[in-house]
Amino acid sequence: MQKLITTTVSYLLIAITYAASSATAQSQTACPNHTDTAQERIAQRDLQQVIDQGIEEWAAHDLDAVALQMEDDLTLHLLDGTTLNRAQLLEGMRRDLDSLLRIDTDRTYTRIECLTLAGPEATIYTYQQYVRTMPDRKDGSPHEVITSIRHRELWVFSKQGWRTKHIQEVEQGPTFLDGQPYDPS
Repeated sequence: MQKLITTTVSYLLIAITYAASSATAQSQTACPNHTDTAQERIAQRDLQQVIDQGIEEWAAHDLDAVALQMEDDLTLHLLDGTTLNRAQLLEGMRRDLDSLLRIDTDRTYTRIECLTLAGPEATIYTYQQYVRTMPDRKDGSPHEVITSIRHRELWVFSKQGWRTKHIQEVEQGPTFLDGQPYDPS
């Protein structure tokens, strides 16, 4: 369940940037020797706005609005080799929203580490931290869960604006349960 929550939500969360030095170091890891063009900086700004909006929609439990950012043939490729289509992803997201008590939008973020453009397509590498409160399975008491993940994402620009087409998990970060390291496996 924890893996599904991390996976299905991760691609949506691009919002709060951290220190510039940290972002620069991570950008060099994702796209070594890449120099942003003016068009790429504009695309990154615009994509950031779209995904920031998705975070707000997710926190408001507005899955219909979130789905508008997805191409009909969207795929998500998980670290374990599983590939989910758009319908499977949306169903998992519905279940995940039902299990959440609260999303901490002040500490939930994703940042674009690197972006490259090829015509109307943008490939972005993202780093995401997702902070939420979930009920304990036994007694319903609230627990804070923090996860992080890196993705490689393909976005396309169309008449509807920027929409995500493919997401590939690249690296799973640590999980924390109530502030302590936790192994969800």
